[in-house]
Amino acid sequence: MKIISLHSLLKIMVGDMTPQEEALLDRALVTTYQMKGISRDPSTHALEPPLMEDLYKVLAGMEEAVGRGLADRLEKYVKGSFQGIFSQKSNVNFGNQLTVFGIKNLQDELRPTAIFIILDYIWTKIKRDLKRRLLVVDEAWYLMKSDDSATFLYSIAKRARKYFLGLTTITQDVEDFLKSDHGKAIVNNSSLQVLMKQSSSAIEKLGSTFFLSQGERRLLLTAEVGEALFFAGQNHVAMKVVASPEEHELITTNPQELLDKKNALTAKLSTRLSASQCTDQISVLDRETSPAPASPPSPTIPSPPPKPPDNPTQI
Repeated sequence: MKIISLHSLLKIMVGDMTPQEEALLDRALVTTYQMKGISRDPSTHALEPPLMEDLYKVLAGMEEAVGRGLADRLEKYVKGSFQGIFSQKSNVNFGNQLTVFGIKNLQDELRPTAIFIILDYIWTKIKRDLKRRLLVVDEAWYLMKSDDSATFLYSIAKRARKYFLGLTTITQDVEDFLKSDHGKAIVNNSSLQVLMKQSSSAIEKLGSTFFLSQGERRLLLTAEVGEALFFAGQNHVAMKVVASPEEHELITTNPQELLDKKNALTAKLSTRLSASQCTDQISVLDRETSPAPASPPSPTIPSPPPKPPDNPTQI
């Protein structure tokens, strides 16, 4: 990861910083990379990069109290409860045909950091290999919580077309997304937008942002599952998205449907197990009740030929 991106990542991890803290952090980053032999010379960029623990040690060893304060704020990622997530080398094999970044089980505090790292990797790969792609960022409002991550996503939105990239941002609460100036700019730069059912507390803000009529506002307040407003330029169209049974089976997040599916699978497995046990018991009964097979007859040993006389008669 580039020093510039790493600097932004650290600002997400440690929170708001004063100008003095930012300057000290930048100096510590340069020192940490130099200790690994990495400088501005491109020929050194292939060397093994430092770990978060190396930066932590540099900050902790500084004479300035500000440096030790930054080390204290990083300690939970190196030695504390978040140890092992960002403090060691990645074990992800990026050479596979499909790479899935799963952040479902991450704590809310770690998600913006994880999403930033993932997006930085994807953005670097997009710039390196130019071809048609689509980048989908779900739960994009997480990135709006931090100015640096919001700026990063906004820069992708502004520069995506240059690299043959289409960007799709998804969020459950548009109002949270629009609280950030960068979020508003991303919405305004979107060529297509889809709004699904909204809460009454957010409809006024959405109405002024998307220039909704009274009928469109009522539609969004009373929309059923799959019903939405589709925006393409100045055109607003009401639509309904209907998933096929196969698609619904794959993508449903309805808790009741997931529970019913789990119970059905458990019952099916239980039935199969019971049938297998019955088959095993029937096999045992068959072996116990079947008559014993008849013993094969003893082999007959042929009699030896008669012994010739001692004084045979000569003819």
